[in-house]
Amino acid sequence: MSDEAQAGTEGTEAVEPDNSTVEDWFGQNVARDEEVADEAMAEAGGDPAEAERIFDQRAEGEETYDAGHPRPDDD
Repeated sequence: MSDEAQAGTEGTEAVEPDNSTVEDWFGQNVARDEEVADEAMAEAGGDPAEAERIFDQRAEGEETYDAGHPRPDDD
């Protein structure tokens, strides 16, 4: 970006447009599922099998990613 283009934007907060796809970013889905995994492990009292069951019920990252990134053979 040129100096002229930046001159009027310094000190302003970036605001995403209403049609932004930021929520579709893979890394954000991973971060949310990571939080779900941590909560599931705490709720399960450290039991990995129970934590996995809880995680599978609550995690949405894989479904969110798949919905936004259909494979060519998914007609």
